[in-house]
Amino acid sequence: MKGFANWIILFMFSGIPAYALEADITSAPDVPAFITRTMPETVEVHFEAKEFVGDLADGKRYKFWSYNGTVPGPMIRVRLGDTIEFHLSNHSSSQFPHNIDLHAVNGPGGGASVSLVAPGEERVFRFKTLHPGLYVYHCASPIPSIPAHIANGMYGLLLVEPKHGFHRVDHEFYVFESEFFTQVSDDEDLSVPKVEVIPVELKKKQEKIGASAEKEKKDEGFMDSLVNTFFGKSSDSLEPGKSDIQKALPDSFVETDLDEPLDSPEPEKKYLLELSLEKGSKEQPDYVVFNGRQGALLGANALKVNVGEKVRIFFGNIGPNGISSFHIIGEIFDRVYLEGAVNGVVNRNVQTTLVPSAGAVIVEFTIDVPGDYLLVDHSIFRIDKGAIGMITAVGDSSPEIFESIK
Repeated sequence: MKGFANWIILFMFSGIPAYALEADITSAPDVPAFITRTMPETVEVHFEAKEFVGDLADGKRYKFWSYNGTVPGPMIRVRLGDTIEFHLSNHSSSQFPHNIDLHAVNGPGGGASVSLVAPGEERVFRFKTLHPGLYVYHCASPIPSIPAHIANGMYGLLLVEPKHGFHRVDHEFYVFESEFFTQVSDDEDLSVPKVEVIPVELKKKQEKIGASAEKEKKDEGFMDSLVNTFFGKSSDSLEPGKSDIQKALPDSFVETDLDEPLDSPEPEKKYLLELSLEKGSKEQPDYVVFNGRQGALLGANALKVNVGEKVRIFFGNIGPNGISSFHIIGEIFDRVYLEGAVNGVVNRNVQTTLVPSAGAVIVEFTIDVPGDYLLVDHSIFRIDKGAIGMITAVGDSSPEIFESIK
């Protein structure tokens, strides 16, 4: 009993909390659950800096730097007045020291000045949330440079709910835009399976035609592919007809196989992509993507809602250079919390909202008509670099709002 009393006295006079809640964190596009408690608490957040190789686009693998192995990093949700005990470790396999600058922090470097952590070590610091809103966090390690850590994937969002919380909606999503400046590294992509060299025979004309069509499909640009998906292929296509291709092939090739099989060529080596500081300094991104890779919010990964449901998107933009013109094609934002501020300016009936580099925004809307709705950066050429996603809404049609007549 005496020992227990001593612990109580220690906590009272040291300011160290006797217990802490574990923060609810999620990976994009998921958002942590609404906070139901009504009083501030001490909340622990655990992040691990990790360098890894992952997909940036189909067939393109990149040397990412991250928090908790995801790009963007996890979304954190806390409450105004909470005391955050932040634990940042650095995986032992990392090559560089990392830290974290949280824009929600009132203190030197946003925490970066006390959180620089070497591989295999951990740093812990504490801060109190003094302002509600949606805030960006990112790495600010000077080794090798702050831009390198940001451009390689070390960023995410922290939401500080206001004292009385947010009004409820049916869906909340976490979407983050970022640029990647790439060059081919000296490191081979070892994830590519080794192809066994086996004897092959030349295929007949039908199979050759199929291969040609497949090559054309691969050569199609990302935007071209998207347009074809929604609007069909142009009738003015210059692709030769099947019969024309058949006529162009020699009869000896079409109808006979070689007596002696040929060896298939050695598979071409593929190399990992890495950051190009030169492209970054010139502000020339190769990719502008949502949630860390091209196509992260398309196809099977599209966001899904029902017609008539209220939707809230927590949207961040790291840049590192570009300002985002966030827009949903076919939808109007009912409410926009300008620059992620809560209890600040709320705009209504907004078509497109600007999100600065290392800034954020909260948008709310209701989809009235079933169908597919594209999320884009309306700096429109960025769509072809990957700045595009999709929301699919299902439900009853509303001809009084929208219908095709002829």
